[in-house]
Amino acid sequence: MNPRMTPQPHHSIPAVVPPANCFTVLVIDDLPANRVLLRKVLQSAGYAVIEAVDGDEALALVSERVLLPDLIVTDIEMPGMDGVTLVDRLRRLGSPSALIPVIAASGNADELMRRDALAAGCDVFLTKPFDLSLLLREIGLLIKARRQGGLLRSVVPAGDMAPNRIELRLREAK
Repeated sequence: MNPRMTPQPHHSIPAVVPPANCFTVLVIDDLPANRVLLRKVLQSAGYAVIEAVDGDEALALVSERVLLPDLIVTDIEMPGMDGVTLVDRLRRLGSPSALIPVIAASGNADELMRRDALAAGCDVFLTKPFDLSLLLREIGLLIKARRQGGLLRSVVPAGDMAPNRIELRLREAK
């Protein structure tokens, strides 16, 4: 073995069993590889993760009160119900479902998609591939803001800025 290499591959994330009182994140993506990656990252950070393959499945879970997650991470471009439609319908459900913070993400994002997602009620819009540490930070900030009843931050990569620059927007939690 090369002395400069660690015994574990860099991409492996140790399994962590989340505590019973941890926060729950609903991950919605039609691509299994994306769901697996997010599940591993979020579970390693101590979150309980529920997965849905599209907006229809996610909306059914939330609207039928089967699940009330602390936060949702959704892809925008999915077959069936897309992420923008999901968020719009979620916001129309009324409390408490309408108050769930939502992070939207897309690998084919453009300015119109970003505006549509934010107009539908997303709290954060990220362009894939995104920095996982940024994602974890935003999840923590959104959950904390919701729990404190304060302002929710919308953090989105600005269209013409460098990837590490972000645009901040504030909206009041309803």
